[in-house]
Order: sequence, then structure tokens, then C-alpha cells
Amino acid sequence: MLVAAGLAAAQETARYRVDVSLTWSAPDLDAHWSRLIAFAHSSRYSLFRDGDTASSGVALVATNGRVNVLEAELAEGRRRGRVGEHLLVPGIASPGAFSFELTVDEMQDYISFVTMLAPSPDWFSGVNGVHVRDGNVWRDDITVVLWPWDAGADSGPNYTGPNIDTQPRQSIRLLTHPDFLKEDGLRPVGEATFTRLP
Repeated sequence: MLVAAGLAAAQETARYRVDVSLTWSAPDLDAHWSRLIAFAHSSRYSLFRDGDTASSGVALVATNGRVNVLEAELAEGRRRGRVGEHLLVPGIASPGAFSFELTVDEMQDYISFVTMLAPSPDWFSGVNGVHVRDGNVWRDDITVVLWPWDAGADSGPNYTGPNIDTQPRQSIRLLTHPDFLKEDGLRPVGEATFTRLP
């Protein structure tokens, strides 16, 4: 679910503040989120997609919060002209909230981010490719619901079970663990609002 409001005439670059509110709670488990990695990119780069196999970088973020391999993947994307600015945001307890700012341009006008839901086998949340332009104008405000995902890289059955490497890797899919289901479907874990700065 994505809600957009307002447009602004496009300039070559724009800066966005991203306000992330995380609502998932598991008091008995020291619930928290790993470091978040966020970046701007073109339409030719995808961080994760339902039904695809997770890259090694995304799989490592999802299984243990490590970002170094994903950073290497982004560096290669930058070399190919597909990735722009990227940054790391410290992990936080959950529920919780934080903000970060990112600059986009006419070539890299999508924003993505990913963070591990911890503790867990390989569960994560984030957004893949929020497009902050509408034609040739920058969007003023966009709100995106954050869902829990299973990276398909670890077959551990619960939050604190042993790591069980999944071979071959399964596809990324929405998480259907009972803790994230409610009567009318899957429970979101938060939302992110993208606001264009003056």
C-alpha cells in the first residue's frame, strides 16, 4: 500500500527525509532492528522482490544484520551507474522510530532500504524502489506500509532457534509466522514516510 500526496517541479536533485516508525513488538525477546542500509538508485536496480532469490547481501542482512556484502553490491551498482548515495542508520529497539535524509537525482530517483527483524532466522523489512518522481516532478510526500519478509536463506522455525542454512535458497516471500498474522491478514510492522525537503 502506497499513498502519495503533492508534487513539486523537478530540479536536477532533491533531498528527502524518511521517517520510519516500527511497531513490531516482542517484549520477551529483546526485539530490535539491525542497522538499516538505505540508498538511491535507478529503475535498473532492485534490492529485493517477492518471488526472487535474495542476493548474498540481502540474505546476510536478513540472517545476522551484516551489511558489508550488501555495501559491496551497492559499490558495484554505483560503478555501473545504477546506484547513487547510500547510508547506514544505527539499529534501534522495537517498537521505535528514526529518520534519515538522502539525496536523489534524475538518474537515481528511487529509494530503497532494508533492515533485519531481530532476533529471527532471516526475517527482514524494508522497501524496494519507492519512486520519488512523477513524470518530471518530484513527489512531496509518500507513505509506504512496511511488511515482514522471509529471505528464504535460513530454515529456522522461530525467533531464537539455531541457524539452519537453506539449500537451495528459497524465494523471498511475505512472512506468514503466526505472530504476524491477524484475523484479516498479515500484520504490518510499521510505515515509512518520504518527505521532500525545501
